[in-house]
Amino acid sequence: MSRFDYVKYDGSAELKQTELKASIASVEGYVEHHLSNSPRKQLIMDKLEEAYMWMGKAIRDDQIARNGSAPLQEERKDG
Repeated sequence: MSRFDYVKYDGSAELKQTELKASIASVEGYVEHHLSNSPRKQLIMDKLEEAYMWMGKAIRDDQIARNGSAPLQEERKDG
């Protein structure tokens, strides 16, 4: 298995992803509604997007460490 493979989340990983996504979305909503548009606000949004990306990678890695492997998402396999 490559670190670049897409894997299917199991129930535990899906729950983590759902909970963490809700937290990120909450912060995003607060920033969107309470801060003026500015380069700093855009940086916050960019970093939230980056955090969400790394969150998915961490959940994936935790699942593989917990289970020893994970089924691949063949439909997302690179050409």
